[in-house]
Amino acid sequence: MFSRAGLTLKMLILTAMLGMAIWFISDSYQTRTLSALFNEKLAERFSLQAQEHRTRFDRYVKIYSQAAKLLASADQLHDYLNTPAWRHDTSTKPKFYDETPAWMPEHSVLRPFVMPRYTILLDAHRRVREVYNWDRSLPSPKVMPPGPLLMTLATNQSYLTSLDEQPYLVTAEPVRQHGKQIATLVLASPLDSEFMGESQTLSTTRYTVALLAEDDETILVSSDPRLIPNGAKISELSGVYETVGKGFFDYGSSDLVIRFVSFIPLQEVHDLTRAVLNKARQQRSVATTAYVIAFMLIMFYLTRRLRGMTDRVVDFSRRMAIQQPQVKTNDELDLLEDRFKILVSAIKSETEALEYQASHDPLTDLPNRKMMNDRLQSALLKIRYSRLPLTLIVSDLDHFKEINDTLGHHIGDLVLQQAAERLYNTVRKADTVARLGGDEFSVLLPDTNIEQAQKIAQQIVSVFAIPFVVEGHNLNVGISIGIVESPAHGDDVNILMQRADIAMYDAKHGNENVAVYNPNTDTHHVSRLELMSELRTAINDNALDLYYQCKRDIQTGKIIGAEALLRWNHPDRGMIQPDDVIPLAEQTGLIRPLTHLVLNKALQECARWRELGLDLSVAVNLSVQCLHDTSLTMSLRKRLREYNLPASSCVLELTESDIMVDPIRAKSILMELHSIGIRISVDDFGTGYSSLAYLKQLPISEIKIDRSFVIEMLADDNDKVIVRTIVDLAHNLGISVVAEGVTSLEALKLLETLTCNTAQGYFIKEALPPDILVAYLQDPATRVARFTTDTVKTEPSRQTHDVPSHWLKN
Repeated sequence: MFSRAGLTLKMLILTAMLGMAIWFISDSYQTRTLSALFNEKLAERFSLQAQEHRTRFDRYVKIYSQAAKLLASADQLHDYLNTPAWRHDTSTKPKFYDETPAWMPEHSVLRPFVMPRYTILLDAHRRVREVYNWDRSLPSPKVMPPGPLLMTLATNQSYLTSLDEQPYLVTAEPVRQHGKQIATLVLASPLDSEFMGESQTLSTTRYTVALLAEDDETILVSSDPRLIPNGAKISELSGVYETVGKGFFDYGSSDLVIRFVSFIPLQEVHDLTRAVLNKARQQRSVATTAYVIAFMLIMFYLTRRLRGMTDRVVDFSRRMAIQQPQVKTNDELDLLEDRFKILVSAIKSETEALEYQASHDPLTDLPNRKMMNDRLQSALLKIRYSRLPLTLIVSDLDHFKEINDTLGHHIGDLVLQQAAERLYNTVRKADTVARLGGDEFSVLLPDTNIEQAQKIAQQIVSVFAIPFVVEGHNLNVGISIGIVESPAHGDDVNILMQRADIAMYDAKHGNENVAVYNPNTDTHHVSRLELMSELRTAINDNALDLYYQCKRDIQTGKIIGAEALLRWNHPDRGMIQPDDVIPLAEQTGLIRPLTHLVLNKALQECARWRELGLDLSVAVNLSVQCLHDTSLTMSLRKRLREYNLPASSCVLELTESDIMVDPIRAKSILMELHSIGIRISVDDFGTGYSSLAYLKQLPISEIKIDRSFVIEMLADDNDKVIVRTIVDLAHNLGISVVAEGVTSLEALKLLETLTCNTAQGYFIKEALPPDILVAYLQDPATRVARFTTDTVKTEPSRQTHDVPSHWLKN
């Protein structure tokens, strides 16, 4: 009967039974678990409270020194020390006060600090003159007065010591007038129960604290002797109190080794635990009842929804032409499950068909280009570990276009189907044959070298030499095959496909059936080889030129230096930019001779400027590989001496990314360059992962804000904030800032507002050949000519602006 019931009734019965079982099991288990957990949490809380007790005791001890400083600087004390009663008192016995003496402030002033048991006033000869003992008890003779050693240790700090076998806190503060010590103020208190209680006055909990002697469980002194008697053993209190925070009191100014402990009443722990358990049991009762009721309501709601979902599944199946037979059951879940199984099975079959169509060619039923690329990618990953080669064949049919145009697409399709069948039957079962499109096919041959692939290719050629018989037509259809091997010819899918295509066209144009990829027939590859050779020749023949772009001081308007920029005017290829030359030099090992060539030409030009009376520095960019050139510093020192240049006239620029490649090596070589006076600049700052904090450890003279931030800062507030932040932080670290990429007067004015030091860019001046640069620099109007409206007529956006007025004075 239960099995025939509906899902709603079943779940109602099961939920009620489950709720009762959960209640009894969870109550037993959670009572034990929660008790242990709560005790653990209580231990953590008591530990924190014990830490608070220790902290307040520590602060109370240390604040004695602050109180002494306050009293020593009080006007009442200084006024009293200038009275005849003090100056001419010849009494040999100290005066004792149980009321506040005239030389002390009111208690309300001291109360935020401490109430020392004894306040002792010593004259300049350290003779005890007056004592304030408000409780009329007598201090230890050893502080009347303190001995030289104790006085030294207690001066300007709170010092814990043992006097007459009792812990004492002593602090001393000299009283000076006009730089001369005229008295000494000493605060002393025994560490007794009253002291312990006062140390915890502001504590959030009112537990008893105590001090223990080193390696002894005996209580020296407690804050409440009624509850924790002095001299009692901790073991005697174990049934009544929980001891927390028992450990050494680590106070630096002390010759005592004492331990600090807090006592928590066990009854409080038991009461808290019982209260929490009772509360938890009440909450569980309410929660279990609510759970049962809510679950019943939810199941009732869900069964109604299940019936609705079942109806929608049936309706969807009907619209998708999927048959849903009648099912006799009252269980809504079983009904929905059966309907879904039928629907999922039909959809799965349809999806598999679509997936097959997406990865296969509909005409030949071979894998298509997508599947071939996927399998080739998987095979490339596999050979990284197996170390076995693989080969790829790309082919297309000869004379297929003529057949298609002459006999029609129907015959062409039949030819393609036969060609696919011949290819599939010729290669091995482990190989993959795919149609890439049109009459182009490819074959993936795993674990196959070039020689083996060539034999398979010849077999394919032989099979395709047999005429194709298509609807009564005997057709001679040849095939052209290109072969590549990985990793010899590449380890990337696109590169292998491209190079197999090149080999296939070599075979077709060379009237051969089979061709292996040859780099010499790859025009792009040959061009790169030629460029490498020509670069080496250009370096050896000193055929590379340097252009110079001016750097202008924003505040004064003066041109203070120039950056050397490489140019290669190739006789056949035209002007080749540094972005193409530098990577090529780095890959071919030519970067070092190229760097030495650029440095030599730049320093030679700088020397020429100085001979012409132009006091400018020259900046040269360094590659990261130059940081491993041990001869760099020696070569620079030699050239500076040869051209009679100060080292400060040479600025070497490295990008922050180059510095972070090997920061330890970079720091070493930059320190070496800095030691001879070379200035170091960080180029493209803001685009890498370094920080000014790290750069401060390096001998950096300046940083150059990357042009992307400077160009966009007028339109993008985020870039403006970045520029301002870099400038401010750099200046705080004593580093100069250069903004490159300045293309407008508005950007220049903004940089001036942001207190940037130097500007560089097309608005300042484009890069110029050496002779034109010298003529420009020697022009009397150079200081402002670049920024007048007459000289920027080709730049309409700048015509309406005036240059900074202070530049006109230069």
